[in-house]
Amino acid sequence: MKPLLLIILLSSWNGVGGYRLYRVFKKKQVLFDDHFTLAACMAVTMLTSFLAGLYLILLFPDFYIIPLLSGLWIGWRFGAVLRSPALLSGLYNGAAGALTGTMLGAVLQNPALCRLPAEAAGMADLYSIPVAAACFYMCILASLRYSLRM
Repeated sequence: MKPLLLIILLSSWNGVGGYRLYRVFKKKQVLFDDHFTLAACMAVTMLTSFLAGLYLILLFPDFYIIPLLSGLWIGWRFGAVLRSPALLSGLYNGAAGALTGTMLGAVLQNPALCRLPAEAAGMADLYSIPVAAACFYMCILASLRYSLRM
C-alpha cells in the first residue's frame, strides 16, 4: 500500500506542475517565436508523457494502451496551445515519451524482460528511479518557467 501511495503522490505532484506550466504557456502564447515554441514543446511533452507513462504502468501494470493514449493527449494539448508546427512535434514526442516511460516501468517491475539477473531486482530500489525522475522533471519545469521571464 505504501509504494502505491508514493506513486499517486508523485503523479499528482507532477500533474500539478505540468498543468501550471500549461497555463503559463496558454497565457503567453503570442510572445514565442517558432524556435522556442518547438524546443519548449519537445522538452515539456517528452518529459511529461514519460512520467505519465511511467506512473500509469506502475499503477496499472496490465493496461499498456493507457500510457500511450495519455502521452498522445499530453502532446496534443501542449502542441495545440503553442503553434501548429509544434502540434506534430507534440504528438510525436508525447507518444515516444509515453512508450519510453512504459518500457522503463515494465522493466522496473520485471527485470527479466531485459535479461537482467534475478539479483538485479533486489539491487535497485523500485521506487528510487520514479522519485529521481520527478525531481528532475520539476527542475526542468522551473527552468522553462524561468526562460519565460527572460
